[in-house]
Amino acid sequence: MRTTAPGPAAGRPLNILLAMCYLVHRTGAEMFTRDLALWLRRRGHAVTVFATAFGDMADELRYASIACVTDVADMAARPDVIIGNTLHETVRALLHFHDVPTLTICHDRSADHGRPARFAQVLCHVAVDENCAERLVHEFGITRERIELIQNGVDLSRFLPRPALPVRPRSALVFSNYASHDAQLEEVRAACAQRGLTLDVIGSGSGNHMPDPAAALGRYDVVFAKGRCATEALVTGNAVVVLDPSAGMGEMVTAGKVAHARRWNFGRGLMVRPITRDNVGAELDRYDAQDAGAAAAWGRAKGGLDVTLGALEACALRLSQQYPTVKVPSDQRAREMAHYMDDWIRRGSPTAAHLAMASLQQQLAVLHQALNDRQRVHQVELDARQAQVQGHADRATSQAEQLRATEAACSARLADAEQQTRQARAELAGLQAQLREVHASRSWRVTAPMRRISTFLLSRSQRA
Repeated sequence: MRTTAPGPAAGRPLNILLAMCYLVHRTGAEMFTRDLALWLRRRGHAVTVFATAFGDMADELRYASIACVTDVADMAARPDVIIGNTLHETVRALLHFHDVPTLTICHDRSADHGRPARFAQVLCHVAVDENCAERLVHEFGITRERIELIQNGVDLSRFLPRPALPVRPRSALVFSNYASHDAQLEEVRAACAQRGLTLDVIGSGSGNHMPDPAAALGRYDVVFAKGRCATEALVTGNAVVVLDPSAGMGEMVTAGKVAHARRWNFGRGLMVRPITRDNVGAELDRYDAQDAGAAAAWGRAKGGLDVTLGALEACALRLSQQYPTVKVPSDQRAREMAHYMDDWIRRGSPTAAHLAMASLQQQLAVLHQALNDRQRVHQVELDARQAQVQGHADRATSQAEQLRATEAACSARLADAEQQTRQARAELAGLQAQLREVHASRSWRVTAPMRRISTFLLSRSQRA
């Protein structure tokens, strides 16, 4: 299921150019660009996506009547607005369409592609959270008044609410493209095992890539994630712990702190602690099904995709109406270009690096998949052996219980026999005492001749 854009766009439809370094791995920024393109198209706008490399998302976008190009020179029509998601592709687009109003989006606090394009043609800077806004202010001198905070949203029609959480959690998930089989993940696994939780991992880094995780999230009670992944888990109704193996960990997202955590996009600004089994365990111990449900309700009310993309659409419409064209003096454009080229030369060629990185990530994904498959085989074997050992243990326990029951029954019978023996001995002693009294009596002595005669006569009659 996909979200339905709320009604047609206000005013005339726009011709919008989205610039992105590549659409290959379905990371947060890539999925944001995909969602934005599809949403704007359903709103009636003409959309073109410019990227240096495309993966399978290009087929999805083209099927939705969205053009995908690797060279802006292939575009014959001038766009009304450029929305830039990554630095070099944004610069390439605005230099080609030199009078088109442009807005840029900072998706990351430290990545090179998150650096803003410092050109007069850029009329609006968008930050997806406070961490990115701080970067624009403190690293690039952009005043806070020129920055709009528009947070990532989630398609609520795809990420449906799960049933109510159990009182005690039973299953957990690490939901991250950066999670791999390393020491940090093992710390999470150990903390979960200590509390009887099963743990799965979803993400390209672990080799368990899942193109549509919406259906899977409902199977878990606790989800470890950051950024977009954390938002998707939150609106699904999972108890969310802000954590990513590449950055560290934060806290369990509670109803009282969910607004603050979302303002920081459940991101690195909150992950200030190392990932250890003690730290992870402390957050798991804070699990509260009712509180997690309240946080999820807040997330669904505030974190929908329509809210986020509607704000971006409004910004694009405003720019196109206020600035149909942007006239930049040639000498100013020359200075801006010189500054950009100086920065580009000092930092090398990020575009080439992006392409090389994309290739390396694809190779790593294959290796991670092989590693993940092998781990799954080992896990199946381990589970089978554990089940066998548990079966032996159960049978041994049953046999021990039977032996204890038999021993108890025998002990009871032995005690009863001993009691009967003591009673018999007491009766025998009494009879022997009575017999001695009879033998010692006068009547026994007086009748002794008669008993002898009787015995004699009895023996003769038997012989006869």
